Amino acid sequence: MKYVSIVDAKERLADLIEFLHDDPHAEVYLTFNDKPVVKMTSVTEDLSPVEEPKPIRRAGIAKGQFTFDDELFDALDADIDKMFFGEAAQ
Repeated sequence: MKYVSIVDAKERLADLIEFLHDDPHAEVYLTFNDKPVVKMTSVTEDLSPVEEPKPIRRAGIAKGQFTFDDELFDALDADIDKMFFGEAAQ
C-alpha cells in the first residue's frame, strides 16, 4: 500500500503505473489534503484491447461565420507585388 499526493502523482504517473504492473496486488492511494481520494490497482482480469474513438473532423465547421472585404485584399495585391518584385505587376 502506497500513499501519494495528487500533485506528486501527476509528475510520477509512469512510475506508479510501472509499480502497479510489477506487483498486481499492490495498491496506490492518491491523496488530497492528506486524505485518500482515489485508489489505484492493477487490472487482473483479461480484458480485450481498447479501441480509441476516432476524432470527428468536420470540414467547413466555421462556414459563414467570417467575412472579409474583397476590395481590401485586391488593394493589397499591388503593395505585395511591389515588395516582392520592386514594382506593381501589370
